Amino acid sequence: MAKEFNEVISRLEQLVANDISEMSDWSSNYLSLHTNRYKFDLGVLRENYTKGRILEIGSAPYQLTYLIQELGFPIEGIDIAPERHESFLSSCNLNVKKCDIENEALPFEDNSFHYILFNEVFEHLRINPIQTLREINRVLHPEGVMIMSTPNLYSLYNIVKMLSGKGFDSPYQEFLKLETIGHMGHVREYSVAQLNDFIINTGFESIKVEMLSHRPIKGVLKPLNLLFKIFPGVNKYQLHVCKKAV
Repeated sequence: MAKEFNEVISRLEQLVANDISEMSDWSSNYLSLHTNRYKFDLGVLRENYTKGRILEIGSAPYQLTYLIQELGFPIEGIDIAPERHESFLSSCNLNVKKCDIENEALPFEDNSFHYILFNEVFEHLRINPIQTLREINRVLHPEGVMIMSTPNLYSLYNIVKMLSGKGFDSPYQEFLKLETIGHMGHVREYSVAQLNDFIINTGFESIKVEMLSHRPIKGVLKPLNLLFKIFPGVNKYQLHVCKKAV
């Protein structure tokens, strides 16, 4: 898996480096920040995928979409504005449909997908995440799984920022992303309990919850990695593996 991943990530890095679109800087920065997460997400895919179609919700900048396809999986994507990366999508032959998941029904029949990726998207929803989850549930096959990851409200990073008297992000900058990159930044982050409340009330059943940090701390603060192992609830991210409730 490691060698295979390194080979496809090298090809992806070259594609991103050659990108001359107005989104190139954002794509390059995103790749450098999320490479470790991509590797983890692919490991989760191999662990949980059994058969059938795969849907990725909120695919931009289509890097994970590319990696999944290159590794031989039948991936389809949904994004609010795929035209932002039209040249990348075309050159990589990626199947991504345009859909505003907060205002439109997913353009698929019921029970269409055995595996749905809903990673690092929930925190961006600003209208009605309940309806979005219901739509995902509708297109999820009864034998399928939804993988959902999002930042952890009670991460150590957030706690330290809040205790210092600062918010853990800039609401102005997050809303400005609607104009600069074409979709909303983080609206809010959730605790595990809060996210579970959404999950169990929109037709899902939780199989597993995992707390994780994709980028281990280095240098003088390296001992904090042990803290994350002892107290997993302060990790940066939460990952939920879910299925349709019976």
